[in-house]
Amino acid sequence: MRIRNLYDPPTLKDYPANVPWVPDGATSTGETTADGWKVTVTGNGTGWLYPPHTPDGCLCVCWQRQDGTYFKNIGTGVTFPVTQAESPIVVTRVCGYLDGNLPGMLDAIGLPLVFAASDHPY
Repeated sequence: MRIRNLYDPPTLKDYPANVPWVPDGATSTGETTADGWKVTVTGNGTGWLYPPHTPDGCLCVCWQRQDGTYFKNIGTGVTFPVTQAESPIVVTRVCGYLDGNLPGMLDAIGLPLVFAASDHPY
């Protein structure tokens, strides 16, 4: 089987860093690094990081972390939750999907969530 992916996910180091939204009583910072966005949340509650722009036609966004792992939203969603326990986190890329079930399906069959814009035999 061959899968063709023509979507080239944005590299976050090319965008000014967003500061995560946090509830009252918490603080957050966002900075651009050589690898992507470094985000930190301090205090109680969960901060929410938004992508630089939601890819057109995408209902679900997956974020790639610096270590190569992914945060996948369940169903629809474009934000990335960040807590003090996880801070700081460096996210490097964001990839959008038209269907919120697609990331789970790709993961279940062992395909990468983000791959280069070319043909790949699987």
